[in-house]
Amino acid sequence: MLLKEYKLRSGRHCELHRLRDDVIPNYYLLSFSSSCGEPSATELGELIAYGTQQAKQLAMELTSDPEAYTLVYSGYSARCEKGWHIHIFLLGNRWRKAWLYLLLSLKNLAQAIGLRKDDAPKV
Repeated sequence: MLLKEYKLRSGRHCELHRLRDDVIPNYYLLSFSSSCGEPSATELGELIAYGTQQAKQLAMELTSDPEAYTLVYSGYSARCEKGWHIHIFLLGNRWRKAWLYLLLSLKNLAQAIGLRKDDAPKV
């Protein structure tokens, strides 16, 4: 579900989506369209700052703690989908963070052994 669209100073856009996932609640994705190519260094800095701002705001609304979030930046060599993006997870406690890290490690293991799609360069 699209929540917001953000216009960068360069004129390009990114979108903040809420992802409905039963396994990972309160999961958001700030994405830069794959049709736009990779962001410049300036755009990347602006998007990370915007992602952090949105994470703090969402965390405050949902958990009453503006620091209860985790950001995961998926650059070219670490992502499984085309297009630049930041994952925003609103966790709230240590157990949810441990659960997230377990899921991320299983996902990356599945990609490493070829059981899951992977867009990363093969080096």
